[in-house]
Amino acid sequence: MTAYNTTNYNNRQGAATGHGPYQGTTHLHATSPALPASLATGDSVNVGYLPAGAIVTGAILKAGSQLDSNGSPTLTLDLGVAGSTQLFKAAVTTVGRAAGASADVTLAGAGALYKNLTGAQVAVIATVHAGAATGVAGALEVDVEYYVEDAVGSPA
Repeated sequence: MTAYNTTNYNNRQGAATGHGPYQGTTHLHATSPALPASLATGDSVNVGYLPAGAIVTGAILKAGSQLDSNGSPTLTLDLGVAGSTQLFKAAVTTVGRAAGASADVTLAGAGALYKNLTGAQVAVIATVHAGAATGVAGALEVDVEYYVEDAVGSPA
């Protein structure tokens, strides 16, 4: 299994907090480096981090182009966090299978309003659930929308 890191992940880009009295939402947005045609089951893209107290309100997984060009494509993708790789999306079949850009904007039930209670930032990870029948090089783009719920007594 191979892991591909976004610039956010490599630079340990701090998670934006988006906290305060209005709990404005913020986004973790990243595009993977060029992914090879040999992308295989278990390979992952380390997207970036959600801060402690983050509450997820949306997630988008997008491929700018086809990643599986077979007439009967098998590529499926997961999106989640370290330790729960299918939290936001499980075995998505709508991304990377058709020519052109494709995206999945649904949020799995368990991932809706997920709150990071770890006390630390947590890594967001896109994982190949099942490899492509006929792989094509390309890239994944991820956007996770969230706000941060302040702990009682914390400064806003």
